[in-house]
Amino acid sequence: IGAQYSWLEKDLQKVDRRATPWVVASWHTPWYNSYSSHYQEFECMRQEMEGLLYQHGVDIVFSGHVHAYERMNRVFNYTLDPCGPVYITIGDGGNIEEIDIDHADDPGKCPSPGDNQPEFGGVCHLNFTSGPAKGKFCWERQPEWSAFRESSFGHGILEVVNSTYALWTWHRNQDAYGEHSVGDQIYIVREPDKCLLQPRGVISQDW
Repeated sequence: IGAQYSWLEKDLQKVDRRATPWVVASWHTPWYNSYSSHYQEFECMRQEMEGLLYQHGVDIVFSGHVHAYERMNRVFNYTLDPCGPVYITIGDGGNIEEIDIDHADDPGKCPSPGDNQPEFGGVCHLNFTSGPAKGKFCWERQPEWSAFRESSFGHGILEVVNSTYALWTWHRNQDAYGEHSVGDQIYIVREPDKCLLQPRGVISQDW
């Protein structure tokens, strides 16, 4: 177990969910990403640490790196799971590298397993075991865990309403704050009682 894992494990264990019902995590490179850019780039980190977040009921994960917007359905180990976090990629604040527009499921846009090398660590790419990418490196359509994606520069606002509801709103930068200016909006709902009996151990490596 590495120092980063040990630190995160101890930090999550300190959280009293009666006082702090919402737990939001953030790091740079997304674990779940259906764009060709940086596709599965930090798969090693996901394999090692996703089970820890799941075990402690992390609600939302924000990442950047991919210069586009994507919101996931609740997911764990590439499978829809009501007890998994909502992953949101919001690396679309704008920069000189321009916006990412190609998806890994677009015809001819699937990167090779040798592409998207991480800056640190090895390569742990995996083929998927079910769904539209079974036996392949990429999908043939938008994966079911990818709820909404758009190649626009934008910014988001997270409003915690109470211990059960949080409102997430994403705005395109070019839109005015008018009546119809919302690009993506969803209430994220916490239902921890439904997850108490769920198996919440570490990821099995028997792929």
